[in-house]
Amino acid sequence: MRTYTTLFILLLSGFAWSQPSEPDLVNVDLMPAERGATTIQQQQSFESMMVTAFKTGNAEKIASYFSDNVDLSIESKEDLYSKSQAEQILKTFFLTHKPKDFKIIHKGKSGQSEYFIGELSSEEIYRVTINSKSMGGSKRITSLTIVVE
Repeated sequence: MRTYTTLFILLLSGFAWSQPSEPDLVNVDLMPAERGATTIQQQQSFESMMVTAFKTGNAEKIASYFSDNVDLSIESKEDLYSKSQAEQILKTFFLTHKPKDFKIIHKGKSGQSEYFIGELSSEEIYRVTINSKSMGGSKRITSLTIVVE
């Protein structure tokens, strides 16, 4: 009886460690496809995020795309700022200039860099230039300029 018990335990442990030699073709279609967004989807997503953030004056959302240091030029303030400093300056701008609308009027791309030129409507019309670069698979804003037209 001890021999049968030992064989039974060995047989069970063999099944526990074994894997099928072929994939389970029945459940393949049920598994969700896991793949990253394409470059076009990322671009549209970044562009639409910027439009929405500028329309609503959401400095925090815009700053989430800032690189570690941002060349920022807003009205009379122009310098290279850290991400957090640039966010505070942008928040102050949106508090004093409530956005009504934002639209992209021109965009371009060169290698890993791209830019958008937009019009921000507030009490005045502002020209917004956003320069971004792909870093580590995501877009990072390296330069932001907001000037009165």
